[in-house]
Amino acid sequence: MKHRNQLLLIALLCVLLAAGVFASDYVSGIAAEIMIFGIFAMSLNLLVGYTGMMSFGHAAFFGIATYMVIGLGVHLGISGWWGALAAIAASTALAALIGAFCIRVTGIPFLMLTMAFSQLLFAGALKWRSLSGGTDGLTGFVPPDLFGVSLAQSAGARYAVVAVGFLLVLLFLNCLVRSPMGSIFIGIRENEQRMRAIGYPVQRFKLLAFTIAGGLAGVAGALYAFFNAYVSTDILHWQQSGDAMIMVVLGGTGTVVGPAVGAGIFLLLKTVISSHNEYWALWVGAIFIACVMFLKEGIWGFVSGRLRNHSRRPRATQAPAVPTAEAKK
Repeated sequence: MKHRNQLLLIALLCVLLAAGVFASDYVSGIAAEIMIFGIFAMSLNLLVGYTGMMSFGHAAFFGIATYMVIGLGVHLGISGWWGALAAIAASTALAALIGAFCIRVTGIPFLMLTMAFSQLLFAGALKWRSLSGGTDGLTGFVPPDLFGVSLAQSAGARYAVVAVGFLLVLLFLNCLVRSPMGSIFIGIRENEQRMRAIGYPVQRFKLLAFTIAGGLAGVAGALYAFFNAYVSTDILHWQQSGDAMIMVVLGGTGTVVGPAVGAGIFLLLKTVISSHNEYWALWVGAIFIACVMFLKEGIWGFVSGRLRNHSRRPRATQAPAVPTAEAKK
């Protein structure tokens, strides 16, 4: 199983690199956007699918990282690479601060409290126009160079940066959920009271999961700043968190790759349907409802489950020949 996962990662790396080399700028741009929101959805899945904490405020960490990279570049002229490091650190610290309040409650109060913090940042960005640009957003950010190649002028370089970031996050999450810490997160999701009775500090691990998820959302936000070079207050709205939740459910909660698959399906549906019909959200909603009703494990969960069952199915063996009377002689 371990060798098969390594082969799958190598194959995925080859596919991503080939897509960046041979695809057009338009196709590589869509693929890069899918990977960015795939990271965002996978970070949310660490809370929803593995620790059992429903959050509608995850856009706060994604948005604050994007604002940090672009804001430091526009207002202070700081390089995007240093801005990305500061953005990831800021989103991680913000997640630790917000999580310290939110983990004190569970269920619907937890969901509403996370959304309230996100909307608080959204309202602050609307009012602080001199810093955030308000609804007009921040423009004028120039992505940094990579080995002498300008990210602003090379779609292939931007794609390469996003692809490497996506693969690193995917590898990190794959190792995390298979580690003892990942088993503790799953145990909290399955039976929080039992984990308390065993002696695990559940609150600390919930805060740790919240902080890690916020930091990974910051990675997605920093990559989005490189990719888009523009940010507005919409990125902090709770609807952004709702879109990420749809991606997670479409792909499959409790799976590492599933949310990234859900992000790809969601963004492709949005791109294709919106180009032909202004009511694209209606069609996406109908597909989402059908998926929830008939594919409770999500699209990737359904496909991987079928493949797993097929690989475990015993192969038919030929029955041994019965010796005849002549053969016995």
